[in-house]
Amino acid sequence: MMARTDRAKRTDPARADSYAEVGRRLLHAARAITEQGDARHASALAILAVHSVIAHADAVAIHSGGKRSTAAEHAAVLALLRDVLGNRLTDRIAKEIQRVLAEQDKFEYQGDVATLTEARALLDRAERIGAWCEEWLSVTPRLRS
Repeated sequence: MMARTDRAKRTDPARADSYAEVGRRLLHAARAITEQGDARHASALAILAVHSVIAHADAVAIHSGGKRSTAAEHAAVLALLRDVLGNRLTDRIAKEIQRVLAEQDKFEYQGDVATLTEARALLDRAERIGAWCEEWLSVTPRLRS
């Protein structure tokens, strides 16, 4: 099923910075959990990784398109990014985002318990996506409001 891009809210492009900061803080918390190395926190780590990707993706969509997804399914953020960025969204980053978002249901809604290996793999992807988003925000002119 294709995620809808019509469920988006106009958002002042200047708000992109706040969304990026949320993504940064979620990654920071995930790194702190990783440093502890306690497998009991693996599911929390996985969920933080997923939500950091959502926050960073929202930041890029707001920065470049002046809108953010309001759809119930978080996969819509990827559809919105494709809509806003077109071919400027590389297949590599789109696949990374898709892989992370695909894990959300498993760990957040289906009650699966993440292993530390699974959670760290998600965090690695989230770090790459976050780095891409940070670079995008720093080199791409912001949409004028």
